[in-house]
Amino acid sequence: MFPLSRKQAFARVVLRFLHLALSALGLRSRRHSRPVQWLQFCCWLCWYTAIWALTLHRATRTEDCDLDCVLRYVLLVCETGSHAIIVTNSFLQQDDSDSLECCDPVVGVTVVGLLVPIVGAQYLVCSNLDKFSARVISYYWKTLPSFLGLQFQIIAFIAQVMYVNLRVRLARRQLQALARELACSWPQSKLQAMYLDHQTARLVDLKRRYNELYHLYSRINERFGCSLLIIFIVFFAGFVCNAYWLFIDLRTTPSGLYPILQNLGFIVNVALQMSAACWHCQQSYNLGREIGCLISKLVKPLGSRRYNHLVSEFSLQTLHQRFVVTAKDFFSLNLHLLSSMFAAVVTYLVILIQFMFAERSANAYPG
Repeated sequence: MFPLSRKQAFARVVLRFLHLALSALGLRSRRHSRPVQWLQFCCWLCWYTAIWALTLHRATRTEDCDLDCVLRYVLLVCETGSHAIIVTNSFLQQDDSDSLECCDPVVGVTVVGLLVPIVGAQYLVCSNLDKFSARVISYYWKTLPSFLGLQFQIIAFIAQVMYVNLRVRLARRQLQALARELACSWPQSKLQAMYLDHQTARLVDLKRRYNELYHLYSRINERFGCSLLIIFIVFFAGFVCNAYWLFIDLRTTPSGLYPILQNLGFIVNVALQMSAACWHCQQSYNLGREIGCLISKLVKPLGSRRYNHLVSEFSLQTLHQRFVVTAKDFFSLNLHLLSSMFAAVVTYLVILIQFMFAERSANAYPG
């Protein structure tokens, strides 16, 4: 085996760091022994039990809980509850495959590009905690592990999809090379039976490889489907709430820029991660369709009956085995999902703003 280049070694280090972060957050535990997994699971269970008990205790004692307070309680329960579900699913799901073993530089650079904004936003918040209220600080520390876990989980998903897409591109290039060879009518030796048998064997290999790639996408759906459904729901709720808080901060002109930068950092991170996930899943679907279109160029009227029958089977296979990534079949991840989500964000943001004005009117005129 050839030694890794510097770029490949850098990608391997980045992905290994992501794997360690996921393990620390309880999202990758299959390499540990079963007693260690039980200990880690019990620690997270105690952590969330304490958070939910404390939150319930404070919620029952708070009498004047405005809209901002309600939104923070809702987000706290959503983020911690979603992380708890994913941790439980990871504990119960014993998958021996490792999705972060590739060393492609493109995947490593993409992961770094998604991690840098997270680190920057957290550094900005931690360095200015003294400028926030006690309620905001308490909410931040309670949701920090869950929020980081959700973000690292979707980054691991993006890395896995990119790795499979690279293998699909390799298969597409091999299919293009085969189509170019068959399109050329010279030399006459291409009409011999030995040459046609060789091309038939190549086509069988490509057909088998396409089936393997389809099963890889199926495993992605099985492994990340539940996580994606939860993450997209929580990210949507967080996006709406932080957009609402950003509107409040811009409207009331706070004393500093830190609250604005905090909400803006959350919005940028979430939008970047959801856009990257949807874009790469859209690329998976497009690559599958391109392979299906290339198969029509493999038809050879002078070829053998077995060869043309394989071409027909391959065409039907690409028609029925689409490279589609879904969130437990509730919705497919593509660019159409992004446009629908952002339209829904605007709708719910307008609703929250209307509630804000109604609440202020009720406080101004209590009678």
